[in-house]
Amino acid sequence: MFWIGNHFEADVRQNFADTLSTAIEQGYTKEMLADTLKDQFNDLANRSSNYWQRLAEHTALRIREFGRLQGYKKAKARYYKLVVILDDRTSDICRALAAQDKIYPMNDALDVMDNLMALDTKSSSLDDARDYIKALAPWIKDDQIEYDSEMNPIGVSGAHTPFPPFHWKCRTTTTLIS
Repeated sequence: MFWIGNHFEADVRQNFADTLSTAIEQGYTKEMLADTLKDQFNDLANRSSNYWQRLAEHTALRIREFGRLQGYKKAKARYYKLVVILDDRTSDICRALAAQDKIYPMNDALDVMDNLMALDTKSSSLDDARDYIKALAPWIKDDQIEYDSEMNPIGVSGAHTPFPPFHWKCRTTTTLIS
């Protein structure tokens, strides 16, 4: 489900998977993964170091949450909650999610994860795949944030991915509800 620049799946899938496997096995930091991705794929997309750092960070976040969801599934969990770090770096998106203090059904998250993983990338164009992913698990947009009269974020309206990351540099995680 990865794309780099204008290259999608067939162009990058195996190399990306191999790079991620090596990074996980050898305990790469995000910076090490970003440097490796840049070295591996710079011929496909001549991008800044920031691009590769963001791709590495986002990929690590998504893999982390997929791993957590798989663990919750094995534990036969039915629900989970979000764990939001509340400090001066917390986005209004995550503050709004924290204010909602919602309990999420595992089945919904597993359905989204399974559908993301089942994307038939061999028969999809880059644009079709992006549209599919964005429709299935859209990030929260600023206009979805609900505010109280003092402009404190208090909730999120509309459809969005049921698990982190909810935006770039998202630090929110999930925790199991027994």
